[in-house]
Amino acid sequence: MADLFRKRFAPASLPPFGTEAPFARRGNRMDAFNMKPEFKKKRVTVVGMGRSGAAAAALLAREGAEVLIIDDRQKEVPASLQALSFSRGEGGTLRFRLGEWREEDLLSAESVVLSPGVPLKKLPVKKLESLRIPVLGEMELASGFLTAPIIAITGTNGKSTTTTLVGEILKGWGWKVFVGGNLGTPLSEAVGSPWDFIVVEASSFQLETIARFHPRIAALLNVTPDHLDRYPDLLSYQKAKWRIFENQSEGDHAILNGDDPSAVPPFLKGTPVLFSRTRIPQRGVYLNQGEIVSNIWGEAEPVIRLDALKLKGTHNVENVMAAAAMTLLCGCSVESIRQILVQFKGLPHRMELVREVQGVKYLNDSKGTNVGAVLKSLEGMTAPVVLIAGGKDKEGDFTPLRELVQKKVKRLILMGEAREKMARCFATHPAVERVDSMDEAVERAYASAAPGDIVLLSPGCASFDQFRDYQHRGEVFKQAVMRLPS
Repeated sequence: MADLFRKRFAPASLPPFGTEAPFARRGNRMDAFNMKPEFKKKRVTVVGMGRSGAAAAALLAREGAEVLIIDDRQKEVPASLQALSFSRGEGGTLRFRLGEWREEDLLSAESVVLSPGVPLKKLPVKKLESLRIPVLGEMELASGFLTAPIIAITGTNGKSTTTTLVGEILKGWGWKVFVGGNLGTPLSEAVGSPWDFIVVEASSFQLETIARFHPRIAALLNVTPDHLDRYPDLLSYQKAKWRIFENQSEGDHAILNGDDPSAVPPFLKGTPVLFSRTRIPQRGVYLNQGEIVSNIWGEAEPVIRLDALKLKGTHNVENVMAAAAMTLLCGCSVESIRQILVQFKGLPHRMELVREVQGVKYLNDSKGTNVGAVLKSLEGMTAPVVLIAGGKDKEGDFTPLRELVQKKVKRLILMGEAREKMARCFATHPAVERVDSMDEAVERAYASAAPGDIVLLSPGCASFDQFRDYQHRGEVFKQAVMRLPS
């Protein structure tokens, strides 16, 4: 089996998929369960008309289901769904109940598809169970129609960067790859096209509603406290993350963070492959004297030196190691992996350099929506930091940040709903101020930063108090920075 994975191919002359490829089709989830979901003429209620809900509804309509989409918000129906509601798919129908919905909308269905942003507790779960009406998520729904091997990636932080990086490496090696999930493109949009690999970012919300979702490679990058406004405690959040390994079997691989015990589940059916910054795993990818090294195939094999990476920061070292492990298991060569790594600049809103003004660098880390993300961002800082933080509190505990903030942050600028809670937490810091807007935060940072400093937006909170999402928050920050006088 090792020789099968170890095989190197020239991208210009790839073999037919399923012959020498690392994962033959006979090992995918469809054969494991030997069934394709059947929804023709079935009554299905889709809860939530966000992007994933709309994609699920479109897929179901094309499969001939009688779909009812409900949402407690009065929203405009996307044009794609309007077209389907007139064409009726392959015998399917689409109806909408927006602004309010009734319990009967759920109890009269044969299946319920739940958007990840809608908590299970909003549904009459016990009544649905008593009527044997299954509740599944969009990711679970879509995976039943897919035959390509799935690579799924979760974690509190870094999953978007790692998912994108894995996709780029596999594409560079010549595979046809779908990259999506929580990253932005719903998995339902992969259905109907031939793929060699499906690379999916999976959130804890999406993993709550899996049943048979079966990744051949599953990665859990890290677990730090997050979304405690949705989960009763950290263990509940961990258990949701651990579910990514739930349906794996002996021939699959589990990618684990060797430095984070919270990210290692008590059960594991797949073969473990570790990545670590602090030790050499029995099998995996690790850091050795400023160089990332793999021993996945036995002998130690240098992958890339850290100084050759455009991605900076401790968290990105871990992301790169995890991506290297997954793509090596898929048969990519070290040379092809290195070629992508030296070019990859990262994603917007993730330690993104916006501009340098009068010797001060302005970094946009709006995706840093929890305490763990801010910790990782500050750990890699060697220059004095003016930190802009705050937003909508997710019941997070900010005390783990105290030591680093005291050590590395020269001025702390707080905004949003959580600013008073954060101000109390950092009451001993000599320079804390509160502001009312992003423009004011950037102006105050500009006034207090000196040449050589870094102004960092890394909020540690959700964005929904003042912004549509973290992307909107990051764009507003960038616009404010671009308006600064040079």
